[in-house]
Amino acid sequence: MNATSLIFFGFLLLPLIAFIAWLIKQDKKRSYWGILLLIVGMVIAAYSIIVLDRKYTEAPENNVPKASSFR
Repeated sequence: MNATSLIFFGFLLLPLIAFIAWLIKQDKKRSYWGILLLIVGMVIAAYSIIVLDRKYTEAPENNVPKASSFR
């Protein structure tokens, strides 16, 4: 995990999850739709972060330039 991912998880994602969990606790009806939507959103966000991050962290397969036809 690179530094950008650690900054995202540390400073943005964890406080957001804590805030949303606090909002869900404030619900007087104790509806579990909020918790379900929070979990689904976290799974979708984690999946998309992993897929998009992999695109930029993996090394390209072939770094060799094509042969030139100019002589």
